[in-house]
Amino acid sequence: MRTYLNQRSVLSLLLAVAIAHPVAGQTTAQATGIAATVVEDEATQPEHPWTLVPSFSWSFFNKGRDSWQQENLELYYYLAQEKLLFDASVERMHRPPNGYDTVYGFGAAWYPSDQLELHGGIKLTDDAGFLPSERYDLGFQYRWSPQWEVLLDVEQMNFGSYARQWNDGITQVKPGLRYWFSESNSLTLRYTHGWVHDAVDYDYYGVDVTFGDLPRDAKLVLSLAYGTDPDLDFGTGSTSLSDAYMVSIFYKQPVSADLTTFFGLEYVYRLRADNDDELYQMWTPTIGLSWKF
Repeated sequence: MRTYLNQRSVLSLLLAVAIAHPVAGQTTAQATGIAATVVEDEATQPEHPWTLVPSFSWSFFNKGRDSWQQENLELYYYLAQEKLLFDASVERMHRPPNGYDTVYGFGAAWYPSDQLELHGGIKLTDDAGFLPSERYDLGFQYRWSPQWEVLLDVEQMNFGSYARQWNDGITQVKPGLRYWFSESNSLTLRYTHGWVHDAVDYDYYGVDVTFGDLPRDAKLVLSLAYGTDPDLDFGTGSTSLSDAYMVSIFYKQPVSADLTTFFGLEYVYRLRADNDDELYQMWTPTIGLSWKF
């Protein structure tokens, strides 16, 4: 069996394993961090302590809604002797008519044993207009046998005056269970329970399947998710809890020993706050690369 460090996903996987639900204007892939399905097995290689991951996403809608754009830049540094992985990121998202939000993220992961990962992070949004102004998270992943692994993350999100109903913040607890069919193929189940303080709570469910032994070292991740999550209505500042169905596919293909390209496509079908009718449909293609040095 390979060691824990060669199986773990990196800091962009703090929220979930490619199935974290969207929050306040982010799609599943955006909320998780695109590098979650890309830099896995790469950022903890001692011979390449640095990993740089730029990516670009474009979301298209029906019913005449304007498209979204998002640019991400993530940088990882791994200290092999200390078994520490550090992460810094900048995300810029355009959501008409609200404008742009820029998010700065910092995090760290520690691997005290081959079976255990402890991680935490913080993300701050400069003059937030629709994303959380502050986001904090802590979690762990523990593989107690060659086949089974347990995951748990806790997240706190704070909002500004643009989301008055969420001024007290939102808390989410995300347990998960992963089964390894082999060293490269796995099935992950994730459950999220969130609550808006002094208001209401909600639930979210997700599953993904990872095929990691494709020809030429390629990897394919298929994800399906359903549940209720917070959403800011377009340009109004009003808040709601509405259900959404999400399906995504991500594919990464190494080009050389140091360079990997990746592509993704996500579909979201969101209902209105009363879950009685369609609010919108969204398609999000993503492209990016991972460079180790």
